Amino acid sequence: MSNNPGFALAEDAALKRRLQTVYVSDDLNYQRFVDVYFRYPEAETEVEYPFMTIELLNISHARNRQLSEQFHYYSSNPDIPQVQNSRNARYIDYFPSEYDEAGLSNLAGYDGYIAIEPLVPVDLTYQVSTYARSQRHDRQMTSALLRYVFPIRRGFIEIPEDGTLRRCDLLDFQQADILDQETGYKKRIFRKIFTVNINAEIPQNDIVGVPLVQSVNGELKETRDDLNVLSISQTQEF
Repeated sequence: MSNNPGFALAEDAALKRRLQTVYVSDDLNYQRFVDVYFRYPEAETEVEYPFMTIELLNISHARNRQLSEQFHYYSSNPDIPQVQNSRNARYIDYFPSEYDEAGLSNLAGYDGYIAIEPLVPVDLTYQVSTYARSQRHDRQMTSALLRYVFPIRRGFIEIPEDGTLRRCDLLDFQQADILDQETGYKKRIFRKIFTVNINAEIPQNDIVGVPLVQSVNGELKETRDDLNVLSISQTQEF
């Protein structure tokens, strides 16, 4: 279970965790897992090739996934009428990047509802770069990323913080080899750049507790006046 709650923090952690499953092999090591950094390592960091870097390029509003302005509700009590049956309400079982259903259940308690305003769908665009001094390691990382990390057509990523599975799509792939400064620019560093998109949501407000109505007392009284109408007196106790 990861512990990086919060928008972008949970997604960053999920992407890094997925990349940390990539390993290379050679004559010296049968299995060596590749280090992963956010952006290129600073000068004081001892870099061991091969390695990968992660950069967040853009956050954009996914308008094609935006829902209408309706409150979302959750209740953990199975004995009370479910609010999701209402025409004017929607039911949720997670709070994006922060709480799964168990977390919402703890917040709501047994006799209460919790509510949030509609979520704002967004797309997080990341750039993942691989660096290797060996062509063999370069090919191994490329193969692993295309087969297991960002598989075409079936890309997904797990966000443990809210218990969701998100789309994680490969948008672009580029070859971008560079010259190695440490060797006097006489050797190449094999570099590949993967641009990926992760679906996410941003809450518009914090979770709000909604108290459960304990009883409703109503009285119907008929009055005769000039309009000859019925007046209704109703009180609610919370």
